[in-house]
Amino acid sequence: MFGYVRPKQEELLVKDLTLYRAVYCGLCKYGGKKISRLTRPLLNYDFVLLALVRLALSGEKAEVKKVRCPYKLTRHPMLIADATYAHVCSCFAILTYLNNEDDVKDGKALKPRLLRPVLKLMKRKVKGYDGFYAATVANLDTLARLEAERCADIDAAADCCARIMSDAAGYGLDGTNGEIARQCGQHLGRFVYLTDAYDDLEDDAKSGNYNPFLCKYGSLDEALKHKENIQTTIIDSMNAFSTVYGLAERSAYDRLIYNIVELGSREAVSDITKEKTK
Repeated sequence: MFGYVRPKQEELLVKDLTLYRAVYCGLCKYGGKKISRLTRPLLNYDFVLLALVRLALSGEKAEVKKVRCPYKLTRHPMLIADATYAHVCSCFAILTYLNNEDDVKDGKALKPRLLRPVLKLMKRKVKGYDGFYAATVANLDTLARLEAERCADIDAAADCCARIMSDAAGYGLDGTNGEIARQCGQHLGRFVYLTDAYDDLEDDAKSGNYNPFLCKYGSLDEALKHKENIQTTIIDSMNAFSTVYGLAERSAYDRLIYNIVELGSREAVSDITKEKTK
């Protein structure tokens, strides 16, 4: 379900692109060392945005250092921000484990079953997130019920993922910045869920898997006739993200965050649309 949220690189300043790569590198290195080596290949762009939002709103003092990558064998900048990485990697471990458990229950291929013991061990390394874990399980159970009922209410289905990302973004943060983080996470979660559903329209129509747009419009052909409405409701999530994030005090991560939210998200939806018109 993840991986749609990334920057539009050609619109980034060089220093902002360097910062983005430094954050990605930091998450990769921290997760690989503290959580599991699987963090490295499984890490995706959505968690980099989550890290950037946490960095902007938590007030953590971060610094850039040059480190050697064991995979690329080169030295490059990495942002040191252990508190943020500890949080994001903990959420990543829990969400990756639960997503894989869902795939196992659905009987999907062999890979989820092979990954299960390793991901279970990865989840066990996370300490102090029992509340987040329980809330995530409850939200996934609600989503499973809605899927079984073939729910045609797009917002009701998307709200489960929205609440999960809201908890991930705001967990442990108090006051105004905590509320901003939670709302940003909510809009991010809604965007990711609906973008994934839009991307999977054809596959779900063939397999019979649940898709909120197919349930709402009745068929693939009808859903594609309403693709402009679908795109609008998806992009509205990131418009709302920008509005909420704009309430926070300025930070060094603002240009990068706005690039991802305002430009990268639209590019992701546009790329999906182009694939559907070929």
